[in-house]
Amino acid sequence: MNKPLISVCIPTYNGEKYLRECFDSVLAQTFSDFEVLVVDDRSSDETINIAKEYAGQDHRIRVVQNESNLGLVGNWNRCIDLAQGEWIKFVFQDDLIQPTCLEKLISVSKPKSALICCRRNFLFEDGRTEPQKSIWTVDNLFPGLTEISANDYCKTVLYKMRYDFGVEPIKNFIGEPTVVMLRRSVFERLGIFNSYLVQFCDFELWMRIGVHLGITYVPETLATFRVHRESTTAANRSALYRLYRSRILDWLILLHDFAFDPVYAPLRKVAANHNPSINLADLFTKRAYDAWRPTLNDPKFLQEWQKVTSLDLNFPDFTKRSYPKLATDYFIFRLKRKLKSIGKKLFKRQVEFLQRA
Repeated sequence: MNKPLISVCIPTYNGEKYLRECFDSVLAQTFSDFEVLVVDDRSSDETINIAKEYAGQDHRIRVVQNESNLGLVGNWNRCIDLAQGEWIKFVFQDDLIQPTCLEKLISVSKPKSALICCRRNFLFEDGRTEPQKSIWTVDNLFPGLTEISANDYCKTVLYKMRYDFGVEPIKNFIGEPTVVMLRRSVFERLGIFNSYLVQFCDFELWMRIGVHLGITYVPETLATFRVHRESTTAANRSALYRLYRSRILDWLILLHDFAFDPVYAPLRKVAANHNPSINLADLFTKRAYDAWRPTLNDPKFLQEWQKVTSLDLNFPDFTKRSYPKLATDYFIFRLKRKLKSIGKKLFKRQVEFLQRA
């Protein structure tokens, strides 16, 4: 039996509420050379029964249930391990894809393509309203481009990092896994999803691929991402300590890898040649200090910090060393940014005054 060109992977866990809609959107594809791989992470609801029901109706569907619960990222990686296609297309249990999604993504693939992505819609449930639109999109960062080189990818990311000085996490401008299709061989070369991360695990993999191989972009809305209270993102924002772990410490792990992990050598090379040069190790240390300070007043934050710093990473130990110069330098940096902002406002007022004169 020939292997399918595309493996549509649906990692599931207690997803009975939206799973039928997800299946229906996948099986409505105009492109037919694909398998549907459902990997269930020990659901306690009707998820596995719904999946088996659909498998009995369509021979392209394979259903696997893990022997034990692997967690979110572990289940994603299990999908990669079991997929048979040359390309892997994730579709989450609560998301949808347009009928032409697979057809249009595969049509732009080239021999060197590794990651192909598209635009997405948002579907808001539970009375949730649409937030302010982000400027962090492929359209805005790479206007008019559909083939984005690794070098351009690095330059754009570093520009935003330098501007924000690593204080705010870079937004996932590519999007969630439902908008992405990946060549299977890229995992053999660059690895799978990083299990250290709880929120930015998808964005980090896109980064890893982008700095080496670039990305291909289809400027069409071919996927729908559902926003609801049961989602992982919503859970990570449900309490301050979880927000601290998912937003602050995840971003810190990313900065650590940018600065020290061999896989991000291309990013560091572009950073060194940037004018002015960008010292990612220094950026990481300053951001680490800023992330550590809240742990002095909150035991839950301290517990999360200790979990992350116990990982096999090159984190500084602020509890045993004095960092007066670091603190001073960081204060000066913040002050300069504030003065620069004030200067811009004064300049704008002067311009407005002259225009009125």
